[in-house]
Amino acid sequence: MSVNSRGFSLTEMLVAVAISSVLMLGVARMLPLLQRQNMQLMAQVQLQEALQQMMMTMEKAVRRAGYCNGECVGDALRIRHHDASCLLVAWDENSNGQWEGSTHPESEWYGYRLRNQSLEMQRGVNSCDGNGWERLSDPGAMTLSELHFARDQQQIKISLTGHSLAFPHQSLSVVSWIYGANLP
Repeated sequence: MSVNSRGFSLTEMLVAVAISSVLMLGVARMLPLLQRQNMQLMAQVQLQEALQQMMMTMEKAVRRAGYCNGECVGDALRIRHHDASCLLVAWDENSNGQWEGSTHPESEWYGYRLRNQSLEMQRGVNSCDGNGWERLSDPGAMTLSELHFARDQQQIKISLTGHSLAFPHQSLSVVSWIYGANLP
């Protein structure tokens, strides 16, 4: 080993440790903030996916509404409730030329409604009231604050707004316009 080669002095080591400590404290203070932001983003993505899934289910029903392989009578799409938060649709699912009524075992009427901050669906309905509706949203993960349907001739607008229970101050809305090709 040569005489000119030396290591770090005690002063240099103390300065390096002090700088490292300050940096580590800064990182340690930032970590909880980064973790919270990550959790918030994950909740937002999960909410977006859930709202989109529910929206696609309702879009599919609206696209089918009014289909008839014959001479079906009546209005195949009905928007109900004072706040337009319920939708009843019918289509000729078995292609027998009629819409099976709500009392028929193979009823071709479907309903979607907002109730108790959840989206619910039921087959075989002729009104938006009553029991036996199935939840499409998970009340343990999210609450829905708005479901609204509007119709402009063959165009149907669906608006759905909800928020994650983990971050209730952040709401998210999805809106979709659907063309009802089978509707008069």
